[in-house]
Amino acid sequence: MSKKYILIILFLFSCSVGAIAQTTYYYYKGNKIPLTIDDNKVCLSIPKNKRDESKELLKDVQVLDTIRDTVFDISIIQQSDLKRLSATKLWKKEAKVVLLSSCYRTTNGDEMTLTPYLNVRLKNKQDSTLLSLYAERYGLRIVKKDSFLPLWYILSVSPETGKSALDIANIFWESGIFAASVPDLSSDNMISSYDPMFNQQWGLHNSDYVGIDISISDAWNYATGKNVKIAIIDTGVDLNHIDLSANISNLSYDTESDSSPSVYYRNHATHCAGIAAAVKDNGVHIAGVAPEATIISISNCLISSTNSELKLADGIRWAYEHGADVISNSWHTSEFHSAIDEAIFEAFRYGRNGKGCIIVFASGNKKANTVNYPANCNDTILAVGSIDNTGTRANSSNYGTALDMVAPGVSILSTLPNDSVGFKSGTSMACPHVAGVAALILQRNPELTVTQVNSIICRNTKKLSNVNFNETKPEGSWNEQYGYGLVDAYSSLLDTPEIVYIQNDTLTGTQTIPATSSIPAERIYVGRDVTDREDHGRVILGQGDITLRAKSVIIKNSTTVSLGTKLKIVNQ
Repeated sequence: MSKKYILIILFLFSCSVGAIAQTTYYYYKGNKIPLTIDDNKVCLSIPKNKRDESKELLKDVQVLDTIRDTVFDISIIQQSDLKRLSATKLWKKEAKVVLLSSCYRTTNGDEMTLTPYLNVRLKNKQDSTLLSLYAERYGLRIVKKDSFLPLWYILSVSPETGKSALDIANIFWESGIFAASVPDLSSDNMISSYDPMFNQQWGLHNSDYVGIDISISDAWNYATGKNVKIAIIDTGVDLNHIDLSANISNLSYDTESDSSPSVYYRNHATHCAGIAAAVKDNGVHIAGVAPEATIISISNCLISSTNSELKLADGIRWAYEHGADVISNSWHTSEFHSAIDEAIFEAFRYGRNGKGCIIVFASGNKKANTVNYPANCNDTILAVGSIDNTGTRANSSNYGTALDMVAPGVSILSTLPNDSVGFKSGTSMACPHVAGVAALILQRNPELTVTQVNSIICRNTKKLSNVNFNETKPEGSWNEQYGYGLVDAYSSLLDTPEIVYIQNDTLTGTQTIPATSSIPAERIYVGRDVTDREDHGRVILGQGDITLRAKSVIIKNSTTVSLGTKLKIVNQ
């Protein structure tokens, strides 16, 4: 018998002879994340096939909130109502099908509700047998294997389990058998947005405070985002909006139903999409930062939905698998979740044919000196805070060591459903400004890696006056509340490596490709439409005549081509 199975037997035996104490924490990357029980609220989950009984049971009870789910009717009620309810004859009759769970608060004060679900990641696919063994031992139902992250599973507790999903998740982790185990904690704190009203779209051109904008007018002389795809993971874009429809991709996805097309849940996504890529020069409403970029809508309810973190991870993975170049995320989660970490890591590793998707997150609106999760979970993420039209950090905008930059985020005019526009404020609005700038850079040079794009954006920010950029980081001077400064589209594009071309250059031997006198060889880029093989770094182009279109891989001084190759690089 293998050591792994001996370990399982011993662990299950230990669980059978002693009860596991109720915990007020869950595990994230091996660390205990503390939770405080909310003594005023409790969650009831009743199977949907018992809907009639559920309605009868709750008819005289004030339901504070409901959580979206396909299996259970999940309601949050006051603890005092539960005490009164539990004394009734109907409760005693139906209690055996009701799953009770606690409501919690995080150390940041976010409210979270424990649902009947937990998410478990296997160490390898062969461990599905172990998962089944544990599920049977604890009376759990294996709901599904995640279609995008196939080592992740959703399980639910049952009345026979006798423990909460949080208890079971901790038991699974402490067993050492599984790579991750997380309780499903539903939250209403996922959207970063506030709605004061003003009268100008100042983020693109600020006539009141000169220079406190992203300098987009000059940038449009170099790029408009054409052929670059921006995924908006949010509440679902209005796909028919008059100022967006020309830029809407025919690909979209709804994380809640695991199907296409995306679904409209609320107006937040439409506003973010307009900031990033509303159509320019069409005589309608506004212009986006990247007005010819393609918008991919990926929808998520974002508020009060079960397994939301795993669904958001699915959205990130779907985005890079379906060709997104930039992923804009104006949301946060109150629960730390390894599946989101995993999806982000994979998007950096595999997105854009291995060059990495540019992933932008809002820093959050909690008035905190810590950037929200997941914006702070990976250094390659661009975390964006919010400023007003005077260049002052918005009072609500989160900041801290993970902050990369700030962008316009107060009273931002953008698209709203039903062909309308309106103003919103928050780091949600700052985030798509930076996503749009990333799209401009990628149009100008689509072969840049995510690290190169990030570096260009960070090192070309505007150093706002009256701000002491007193720390030094890899891309320059930095400030805790403003990051590297205000994103600057024009300076970023000027710093994007130039594309040059050589016409009809026949090489008679293995030679170094020459650089022009004004541009160093390491800043020469050539084409996406390469008719022969290409490698990054020390690039060797294979035998035969080669036509390169000027949008691709770095050619360094060490680059060689084979004897007699006819090389033509066409600027396009």
